[in-house]
Amino acid sequence: MVTARFLPFLLLTIGAMPAAWAQEIALTATVDRESATVGEAVKYTVSFQNPQPGSSLTPPDLGDLVVLQGPFDSRFGQNINGRQSVTVTRSWVLTSTRPGEFTIGAAVGHVGGGQLRTEPVKLRFTKAEGSAAGSQALSAGQDRNRDLFCVITVNRNKAYVGEQIVASYTLYSRYNSLQPGDYEMPKLNGFWAEEVDLGQASWDKAPQTVNGLRYNVATLKKQVLIPQRSGKLRIEPMELTYRVNPTFFSSGTPVTIRSNAVEVQVIDTPEGRPADLIGAVGELQLTATTSAQQVKANEAIDLSLRFSGRANLKLLDAPKLDLPPDFETYDPKVVDKVVVNGSGMSGSREFQYLLIPRAEGEHEIGPLTFSYFDPSSGQYRQLTTGPLRFTVLPGDGSSAITARPNRTDVQQLGSDIRYIRTGDLELEAPDGHLFGSAAYLAGMVLPVAGLFLLIGWHRKRTRELADTQGMRRKGADKVARQRLKAAEQALRANDREAFHTALGKALEGYFADRFGLGVAGVNEAAIHAHLDHIDQGSTAKAFAALIADSQLARFAPLENRPRQQVYEEAVALLQRIESAPRT
Repeated sequence: MVTARFLPFLLLTIGAMPAAWAQEIALTATVDRESATVGEAVKYTVSFQNPQPGSSLTPPDLGDLVVLQGPFDSRFGQNINGRQSVTVTRSWVLTSTRPGEFTIGAAVGHVGGGQLRTEPVKLRFTKAEGSAAGSQALSAGQDRNRDLFCVITVNRNKAYVGEQIVASYTLYSRYNSLQPGDYEMPKLNGFWAEEVDLGQASWDKAPQTVNGLRYNVATLKKQVLIPQRSGKLRIEPMELTYRVNPTFFSSGTPVTIRSNAVEVQVIDTPEGRPADLIGAVGELQLTATTSAQQVKANEAIDLSLRFSGRANLKLLDAPKLDLPPDFETYDPKVVDKVVVNGSGMSGSREFQYLLIPRAEGEHEIGPLTFSYFDPSSGQYRQLTTGPLRFTVLPGDGSSAITARPNRTDVQQLGSDIRYIRTGDLELEAPDGHLFGSAAYLAGMVLPVAGLFLLIGWHRKRTRELADTQGMRRKGADKVARQRLKAAEQALRANDREAFHTALGKALEGYFADRFGLGVAGVNEAAIHAHLDHIDQGSTAKAFAALIADSQLARFAPLENRPRQQVYEEAVALLQRIESAPRT
């Protein structure tokens, strides 16, 4: 149940002008479609026409439907021949998590001391067609790689030419960490594709279970696909490369995975296509508006045709107008307000025409009709504007006022005349010379200074290379990392003796290189002498105990702790010693 929010609705009604109060007051409820698949979005709108100040709205009972977005409030006003009208709307974006039929209750508008009620609206949600195929794709991906796989799913496996299909690319992983690498996008033959902006890819909060195994799940991308031809169209597999379980000492193991392919059966729209078909497939509404109904000859009239709803809006071409011979027109300006999200493409595409009547008199255009295909019913539907009537008065003999809309708005970037600069121009004196200037002196001194700096750096580098003990201390950390790699490999291979041998050599060799000792000089007394200043001696005790445990486990089948824990403690100790100040 949605909590009523009265304040924004009341604020929207305050701006209604008194001339609107005498107009008809009405309250209606509509949805952009009456049937959808589970998880798809349906827009429910309540329209309040000509509300009086102080009017309010009680929202309907939405039952078991889930609110995805909203409510959103908006206000629209228009003035036609001096008659003003105001329409205030409140809308919700709804969906269902299960198939079935749902009823949205009546919304109640409170006007003065009376009430207006909308009719209940029924919605039907069906199971997504791609769900069974999606389960098969999950099982097939799990068979290819039990720990890491990618699956492509679509919300429907059958569609008409021009009907929207939502494709999802989902990653399933059982690894603790992944590092993405190269990937190859799937080929889309016969589809027009529109990317859905998902933001930064991230793992879902809750893992999913597939055939008894739990996976971390991330949606890599989504696309809205619109088939351009009939037949069996194929979405080719997607190939990805990852590095799994990277660590401090290892970049991880490279793994390449390949997703499934998806086939979609595309059927053509039925025969008997209307002559006024505009190529739209989906659910559409049409709104026609004009700037004036009475003009002088050669004056411009703005005509706007706005197609809105859920359809392949970005593929709509400008409709052709059947105009009287005394009217001229230009190519329209196209204004898109299209949203592409996980439920498909929706919004509006508006065509703004400029009409110029050349002869006076009474003229009528239309009614204008445009047809589109509705895939939910499998039928063609027609939109109409009704007749548009214009009164053209005698002109003043001047040319047409053609504020012609352009496809790209023009902005003045600057003037084509540059003014002559006056005042202090900071010109050089006529007798000025380079010799003796600051630039001349800098050019003479800097090369010599650079040469001396290069000679000093070379001598310092030579002394460092001659100091073998110093080089050993500087390279102790790098050598220890190389030796610990052997311990990590033995840990993975479950080789006890090799693991403790490699770990002991890594610790002893690091200590000897760091403090310029021989391997024979690595003992408990030396360890305390050099490490007691770190963490009040706790690091020295842990380092000596780790070497002792490693030596004991090397020659006797005794292990006090799990090897993985011993390995991680060794890595942490080396990092702690490296970050500590040198004494």
